[in-house]
Amino acid sequence: MTIVPHKVNRKGHEYYELIEEKWVNGKVVQKYVGYLGKDPKAKNEVRPGDILPYIERLLNMEISQEEIDQILKKIGIEYDAWPITKIIIENDLKLKKVFLKLK
Repeated sequence: MTIVPHKVNRKGHEYYELIEEKWVNGKVVQKYVGYLGKDPKAKNEVRPGDILPYIERLLNMEISQEEIDQILKKIGIEYDAWPITKIIIENDLKLKKVFLKLK
């Protein structure tokens, strides 16, 4: 089972979604998993231990844009939004994974 971002064109606009791919009876079967929006880098899988030390500072709003930039680089997340206006931590119970969304 592999989960990959997939580009979709609808009404002249490009959107990205997560697709689960797996082999069934010698054929690849694709299943829709989630919506990424217009930017494929908008949703990144993270390990909870990587972001846990920063959550309290983030919730208390004691963290600057530069510190957020350093933290994201440290845990290996690339992004192109500047300044970051929203950080969303998403726990996907179906996939049993934690995602970080940046806007």
